[in-house]
Amino acid sequence: MVSLKLPTHYCDTYGFDTQWRKARLALLDLTAADAVIGERLRSQVIQPNLDAIVAAFYARLSDDAESRAILEQADHAALLRSQSDYLMYFGADFDTLDYFEDRLRIGLVHAWIGVPLSLFLCSHQVMLSVIMRYIETTISGSEQCGLISFMNKIAALDTALAGEVYHIAQMRHLESSVSRLRDERIQLRHAVGTDVLTGLANRASLLPHLTQALANAVRDEQPLCVIMADLDRFKLVNDTHGHPVGDQVLRDTAVRLRTSVRDFDLVGRYGGEEFIAVLQNTSLEVARQIAERVRVRVGSYPYEVATPPLKITISQGLAMAREGDSVDSLIQRADAALYAAKEAGRDCIKIADDTDAG
Repeated sequence: MVSLKLPTHYCDTYGFDTQWRKARLALLDLTAADAVIGERLRSQVIQPNLDAIVAAFYARLSDDAESRAILEQADHAALLRSQSDYLMYFGADFDTLDYFEDRLRIGLVHAWIGVPLSLFLCSHQVMLSVIMRYIETTISGSEQCGLISFMNKIAALDTALAGEVYHIAQMRHLESSVSRLRDERIQLRHAVGTDVLTGLANRASLLPHLTQALANAVRDEQPLCVIMADLDRFKLVNDTHGHPVGDQVLRDTAVRLRTSVRDFDLVGRYGGEEFIAVLQNTSLEVARQIAERVRVRVGSYPYEVATPPLKITISQGLAMAREGDSVDSLIQRADAALYAAKEAGRDCIKIADDTDAG
C-alpha cells in the first residue's frame, strides 16, 4: 500500500460527485455509528500496535516474489511512513471529500508505478488479515464483531475506490497510447506520401489518388480535370545559380501552386520541376481559370532567391477525363498539352484535344 501527497480534485476529474459518494456509503451501510467504531479500532488496536502491524504486513509481502521485486525497487523508509500514515487514519472521516480524494490518489499511484491491480487487492487483504489478528488478541469477543464489520466495510470502500480509478487510469493510458499510435501512423503515411523538398504530395501518393478520383468521376458522372505544369527553362536556373537556389525556387513554386488552387484540390510534384494538379468535380472552364491563376502567380512575381530576383514562367497542359480514359491516358493527354504549350512559346496553357469537352 502506497500513499503519496499529490494534487486533489480527483473526484471531479473522474466524475465521483457528491451523489455518487453518498450512494457508495449507503450501499456499504456506513453510518455515523461506524465512525465511533472506527475510532475505537484505531485507538485500541491499530495505533498501539502500529509498528508491529506494518512490519508484519511487509514481511508477508516479502514472501511473495512479485511483491518482493517491487519492494526492492522502492524507498523502504518512505513505504513504512506512508503505510503507517494510512493505518493511523484507517477509516477516519470516511464520509468526507478528502477521504475519497486520498483513496483515489492511492489507486492512481499504484497504477502509475505499475503495481498490478490483482497484487494491490491481494496486498490489501493481507493487511486486513494482520489487523484481524490484533483485533482477536486485543479486543474481547463481544466487541470484535463490530470492529471486524467496520474494518471490512472500510476495506471494501477503499479497494473499490482505488480499483475503480486504477481501471480508469489504465483505460485512459490505453486510449492515449492508441491515439498516439494513430497519430504516428498518420504522420508516417503523410511523410511517405510527401515530397521532401516541396511538401507537396509526391508521385507515389498522387497516382492512387488520381485513380480513385477517376473512378469517382465515372461513377458519379462528374467532370475531372488534370493540369500538368512545368517550370520554363529551369535547368538554366540550376546551371547559373546552383542547385540550392533551384531548390528554393521549387519550394516557392509549391507555395504559389497551393495558393492558386482550391482547398480540396490535390497538387503534387510529379518529378523534377514538373507538377500536377488533380481537380475533381471541375469543369474544363473552371480548370482553365485555375491554370491561369497558377500562370499569373508564378510568372508575374519574381522569385527573391537571387540578385537580381529571378523571373520564371510556367507552362501548363490541361486535360479533362473522357469516357474510356485510364490514369495513364489522362496523364498522357495532359502531358501532350503541356508539350504543346512549350512548343507555343512557353508561359501559356494548352488544352488537350477533347471533343467531349467541346
